[in-house]
Amino acid sequence: MIPVPPLRRGDRVRIIAPSGPVPQDRFAAGLALLRARYEVTFDPDEVFAREGFLAGPDELRARGLNAALADTSVQGVWMARGGYGLMRLLRGIDWAVLRAHPKVLVGFSDGTALLAAAASRGVASVHAPVVTQLSRLPTSDLDHLWALLEAPREGILLSQLARLCPGRVRGPLVGGNLEVFSRLLGTPYLPPLEGGILFLEEVGERPYRVDRLLTHLELAGVFDQVVGVVVGEFVGCDEPAGGPSPSVLNVLSERLRRFSFPVVLGGLFGHGERHLALPYGAEVELDATAGVLKFAQAAVVP
Repeated sequence: MIPVPPLRRGDRVRIIAPSGPVPQDRFAAGLALLRARYEVTFDPDEVFAREGFLAGPDELRARGLNAALADTSVQGVWMARGGYGLMRLLRGIDWAVLRAHPKVLVGFSDGTALLAAAASRGVASVHAPVVTQLSRLPTSDLDHLWALLEAPREGILLSQLARLCPGRVRGPLVGGNLEVFSRLLGTPYLPPLEGGILFLEEVGERPYRVDRLLTHLELAGVFDQVVGVVVGEFVGCDEPAGGPSPSVLNVLSERLRRFSFPVVLGGLFGHGERHLALPYGAEVELDATAGVLKFAQAAVVP
């Protein structure tokens, strides 16, 4: 991976809205947290644009994203919100500019498309809350985020993970939102999977759909390449109480326990009340027996 300089207090961070429409109240709350730490810039005409389920037309969103990547005065690029829309922009992103001027990319959910595509071009990033999610995080998760962005070092990323399959492995951390990641299969925007550790989270997908997505990954050969799996939060994925469907936890356990590599459940990342940032593309070590994920090489380097 291309080394990405860490953020420092007072650095310039540019906010982009490449996905869904941005709610201004939650954006303002998250913006206040960022402004307490960094010099923040954004174009309101871009961030608050709306066209149906998108934050403005593709041309506007692509222009804002490419401008942020090309802006040599900023050290970080932070997604305002997830939703949907980033995959529509991937073919128009100037990846050569990102490789020439690497900067910290921050996002998740629909942003999985951007983080995965960046990793496919050799650029690491940070899987972390979007601006509209920041204000609901507990202080401990914010401290974890600032530390990962500003002082990356060897240490524990996730702990108290529930072992499904034992073992200890090491490899680059890839993955993200299950639905979005699965849609990248067969495209040139999927990061290298061989020897990788896959992390997954999801929101609002019913158990049978989660089963179908995991089966898709299996049929596409993903589980033949990765050496471990970390399962995060699957929020709102269970059927209403009393329904005939198995729980999403049962689906995850049944689909993943059949493999010979380490698998853990209970990662505090995703769309829940907790969200611990993760270094996308960094070399990490998963000890399923101890229930710990730690990194040996940070996503950003001093």
